Amino acid sequence: MNEDKLLEDIYQNANTGIYSIETILPKVEDNRVSAELVSYQGNLEQIAHTARQMMALKNMDPTDSGVMSRMGIWTGVQLNALRDNSASHIADMVIKGNTMGITKMTREMNQSLSGDPQVRGLGEELINAQRRSIETLKKYL
Repeated sequence: MNEDKLLEDIYQNANTGIYSIETILPKVEDNRVSAELVSYQGNLEQIAHTARQMMALKNMDPTDSGVMSRMGIWTGVQLNALRDNSASHIADMVIKGNTMGITKMTREMNQSLSGDPQVRGLGEELINAQRRSIETLKKYL
């Protein structure tokens, strides 16, 4: 995997998280959990923005994650939150999503042949943001 692919993967991973939070926020009734999610979303937006800027310097156009992916996220959130929208369940949902994001990003970083320290650093920043979010949300379980 080259650095362009890794950069695109970072952008997509961050945007998936942003969309997931946008989808789940209206279901959250606990103001503390909402605040945690909004803060985390801001971190993801900064990472996506940086990735987009790096892509622009390479004349790359970011691709959309796709309607089917967004539909799957939306449907999953609606069904899960309908069943239980407690702070504990919302935290659990986000933790599971972050765990999937970390797993995917770690795999992509390990398979990448990119030697660009800025791209790799951004990937590490994303993974670390996801880890911090998990640690922050554990107290609501």
